[in-house]
Amino acid sequence: MKPFLIISLNAQKVLPLNNMPNALPIINIEPFVAKQIHLACLNVGFFYLTGHGLSNEYVARIRSLSKEFFSLPDHEKNEISITKTDFARGYQRLGQNITQYAQDWHEGIDLYAPVGPHHPLHKRKSKTLTGVNPIPKQIPEFESIVNDYVVKMKEIGMAVMHGMAMGLGLEEHYFEQFVDDSFWVMRMIGYPQLKQSEDVGISCGEHTDYGCLTILNTDETTGALQVLSKSGKWITADPIPGAFVINIGDMVNNWTNDLYKSTLHRVIHAKSSYRVSVPFFFEPNFDAIIQPLDVCVQASGKAPAYKPIMYGDHLLSKVTNNFDVGENKASL
Repeated sequence: MKPFLIISLNAQKVLPLNNMPNALPIINIEPFVAKQIHLACLNVGFFYLTGHGLSNEYVARIRSLSKEFFSLPDHEKNEISITKTDFARGYQRLGQNITQYAQDWHEGIDLYAPVGPHHPLHKRKSKTLTGVNPIPKQIPEFESIVNDYVVKMKEIGMAVMHGMAMGLGLEEHYFEQFVDDSFWVMRMIGYPQLKQSEDVGISCGEHTDYGCLTILNTDETTGALQVLSKSGKWITADPIPGAFVINIGDMVNNWTNDLYKSTLHRVIHAKSSYRVSVPFFFEPNFDAIIQPLDVCVQASGKAPAYKPIMYGDHLLSKVTNNFDVGENKASL
């Protein structure tokens, strides 16, 4: 594997990473380097992002909030269970998230973009995603901290999409028409030490993300997040202070006609510590129609590999199979 690249904020040049062949590219969006985003998406689908302007203390605050919630007694956490909302928003107990038919050994809270009274979801008979994000009453500052963090993540997501557009030879703001009302998702995830059981898979089973961009904020735990390289080897994506881990999702495959490919990744947390991560999924608008772009079809040299799809339809097809909600499954 060729060495990845680090983009230095101060030097404003690309430095070879000769001594770290199994690492992710580090990309700085200040100054913005669209070419490096393009190369990272072509070659890996994952990269580190620095230069985002957020302090380490600010980034750590949302993780501390998550850990405070996960430290609550089970009966208090279950007050905001997904089974008491819309089967998507809220708390999932250990093992309730399912990947490839196996329980993932983590617990989490899922929060989604708010749905107004005229949102397309209300025209469907499905209950999924039509609720509101539940707020744990035990943590008074929960809502304000989350809301502020969401604003910051949406700004970073849009900035990365600007760079992606330029890397593809498009006008900088091209993707805004598809993501200016992002149907974002945020997960707050707690990972205890992996349990060995025939019912449990791993901490989070291997998967690609099904949306647009993932902006991952994780604690200092090493050896947990693993990314499948093009050579078929699992490489660790250990945290770097001050950096987010960014990866592209399946909708980017569609737009780029597979010039960019979302990458399989997984979590195996075998250490005795309790790991916390907060991925923010910067997604297309719910009603955005996603299809291969002409410039990417031409660059790929092949016919369009995907049919047009409304992102909301794609999202619902995924969410309804994510969780074990028992007898409530028929109500989705």
